[in-house]
Amino acid sequence: MLFLLLLLPMSGLVTEAFFGSHCQEMQLKPCTRGCSRVLDREFNGVANRVLPGHVYRNLTVRCQFVCARVCLADRCCFSFHYSEGERRCELNGATASRYPLALIERTGTNYYGPEEPSFAELLTNGREVAISLTDCWYRTHASAASECRKTGQHLCLQWELDHASKEGYPATPLSWYADPDSQAVLTETGVTYHDLPLTSPSPGLCCSLPMSYRHPVLTRESYDLADRAGQASGCSDLAAHLCTLAELKEAYEHGYRSWDWYYLATPNRDASVAGCSEYHYGDECYQDTIANTPRPEWRTRAYCCPNRA
Repeated sequence: MLFLLLLLPMSGLVTEAFFGSHCQEMQLKPCTRGCSRVLDREFNGVANRVLPGHVYRNLTVRCQFVCARVCLADRCCFSFHYSEGERRCELNGATASRYPLALIERTGTNYYGPEEPSFAELLTNGREVAISLTDCWYRTHASAASECRKTGQHLCLQWELDHASKEGYPATPLSWYADPDSQAVLTETGVTYHDLPLTSPSPGLCCSLPMSYRHPVLTRESYDLADRAGQASGCSDLAAHLCTLAELKEAYEHGYRSWDWYYLATPNRDASVAGCSEYHYGDECYQDTIANTPRPEWRTRAYCCPNRA
């Protein structure tokens, strides 16, 4: 059964986007997210569907527009349900974009959240959505990664974002992904990557695609440090791409070891997949696993991670 997509512009009710700094406790139930979040001025709906397990407050109001206004004014509210027949308004502490496969059928009750219409269209077409956006916005890569792990996911790898873009996943704001040195934005035309520094909180892009793992391979030739195009081309010849730090960590966890130092996706650095030593710490040790330094050889080979469909 296809879901009915409902669009409810809220600009007539709210003059500006509501920015919640931190969730606060409420009388009916404590709001425990303790995080920053942004709610847009527009809610989009999916008919006859609800997001179970996240309702923390019920009230009776005359229409869904009033329910939307209550949600916007409540720092704990991320989305809501509304039943026309019962005039029941249910406030949720999460969104469907965070739990895209959790929506269930409830005749007569509609889900409303800040998701773009194209996200709801993915759901209406019955397609699995294996990528989600955290409801909370974080200032650090580690915080976003921790939130993904809470639901059995991980911050998306670059190949997963490329795959999501090809599958028509809707546009996202500037968001954390697996590489700690940059952030990503999904657009209608592809994925754009941005280097830090970060100037404001950002959500995390969480993925749960099957991980058909294969060990990294090395380019056949050595390249100059500044020859990024040559390094990328060398990987492309092997049906692969320059490995990110997150992918090298994944390789390490699968038992791959390399004590030599080679280029990777992070410019002007080299890495060794042999665990960090006492000589590499701080930003030279990725998640206590992959040693990487800003003192690479002027000419060497590169780590390539096989492309995954």
